[in-house]
Order: sequence, then C-alpha cells, then structure tokens
Amino acid sequence: MGSKYRKCFTSTGALTEKPVTILVEYIDAKGFKGVSIESLEGDFKSPEAFEQAYKSHSSNVSEGSDKIYNFLPMTLKTAIILRDLLNEAIKASSA
Repeated sequence: MGSKYRKCFTSTGALTEKPVTILVEYIDAKGFKGVSIESLEGDFKSPEAFEQAYKSHSSNVSEGSDKIYNFLPMTLKTAIILRDLLNEAIKASSA
C-alpha cells in the first residue's frame, strides 16, 4: 500500500471513556486514491505501533471482544483534531 500521509492521535472514547487511537492516511495504491480513517481502542504512539496492534487484534479477535469501531462517536475536540488531520491528508494528495 502506498501511503503518502500517515498520522495518528489518541483521544478518549465518547462512550467508553477509554483511550482510542485514530489513524488517518492518504493512500495511493492499486488504482485507489483516497483517505482512510481507522480506529482502535488503546493508546498507540505511532502509526507503526497502531498498525501492529490492529493486525494483532484482527487476527486474534473473538466474538464479542471486537474493539475496532465502525461507529466512532467523538467529542468536539476530537472532531477538530480529526478535521485537521483530514485536511493535511488531502493536501498530501496533491504533493
């Protein structure tokens, strides 16, 4: 996968009040050009640490223990950070 931009940040889950790390990427690979947003419960300091934990979690998940969110409620502070990272990713797409 060709990532031109990767950045993550950790926030507090709006419902669980536990740390949630959000990874934002601009991807240019296999005919796809776009932005990816992934999240995982936990505090990961780098995109590489996030990716390692995401892969580990995905391969070891049991029913009822999935911490990968499809619905990600967030505070306004988190939404502002996410907006800023999405803007950065969009700018990276034209670099």
